[in-house]
Amino acid sequence: MPHPTPTAAKSASPPPRGEGLGGHLRQTCGGLLLALTLTTPAHTQIIPTGTPAADIILTQGIADWRLFVTCSALDYQTNWHVVNELYHDITAASAILKANNVPDDAIAAFAAAADPEALSPPPDTPFANVLDLCLANKDWSDRWVDQAFTVLGRDLPKAFP
Repeated sequence: MPHPTPTAAKSASPPPRGEGLGGHLRQTCGGLLLALTLTTPAHTQIIPTGTPAADIILTQGIADWRLFVTCSALDYQTNWHVVNELYHDITAASAILKANNVPDDAIAAFAAAADPEALSPPPDTPFANVLDLCLANKDWSDRWVDQAFTVLGRDLPKAFP
């Protein structure tokens, strides 16, 4: 039995000239990025380590990991690998902080902020917002493969003498 060839919806119209997906991303990503970078629990905030360079590296690392945890979520194997590597990075960073006499409460606050649950968008985040974030950072998987991001176990020692 022959099947009809699918056709585009007759009501579909192209995006306004000059805007396209890029214009849509510019309009919607600002709010999403803010929503994803601000987490509501107070325990997810970084307490200063006493070394500003370390604080910057930790903050950048958490932002990078948030992107990878979020954008890998639709592929179970990739997400499992990202989260597994994140746990290794949290462990390495915690040991580096401990070895450099960073207070325990600052280390605990970092570990809470870097936890995959804290880095994941809230469950009620619309899928379109997550998609917009990943499309705005469409090189995230290349950055992951190339390790072109802040790997805390690799980069954090540079902050300490």
